[in-house]
Amino acid sequence: MHSRWTIPGSLLIAVLSFHWAIYPGYADDPQLRPGMSSTQGTKSIRPDRLRHDRKAANAMARYHWLDKAAQADPHLIESITDFHSAAMILAKHPRLGEIAEADHYLCRRLTRWKSVARTLASNPQADRVISLDPEGIYRAIKNDRRLAKLLARNPMFHRMITENPDLGRFLSTYM
Repeated sequence: MHSRWTIPGSLLIAVLSFHWAIYPGYADDPQLRPGMSSTQGTKSIRPDRLRHDRKAANAMARYHWLDKAAQADPHLIESITDFHSAAMILAKHPRLGEIAEADHYLCRRLTRWKSVARTLASNPQADRVISLDPEGIYRAIKNDRRLAKLLARNPMFHRMITENPDLGRFLSTYM
């Protein structure tokens, strides 16, 4: 009859039994060291500074579910709009209204640049962004009169005027 145990297997058992005979405490449970006391301060894992990366900002601006991420951390929108290219991508975002709900200063952040403000004016969800922060669009129209005409061509222009009648009066002076 053939044995299940092979020579290398039985050799391994012999070596381990010899090792346990020499070191009797080795097979016992290892002793645990005491943990850190609560009196010692733990170092924070938050970075000292925020890192800025244009490529990552552009990728985040393209992210379809950015509104969910912005609800979790509104500072994310602030870091995205630090870059012109990412702000331009964000101004074209299909869920811009939900993103503005998370960051109420989005209009001011997007209208820093004329080209981004023009892109915002052509976005159908611009009415939701402007209703939360009309001061941003007022400043942009003062700097660029062409923006008033682009805003008047927006498909939701009637909603903008009904929600904010001051915007209508302001646009009439710059058209």
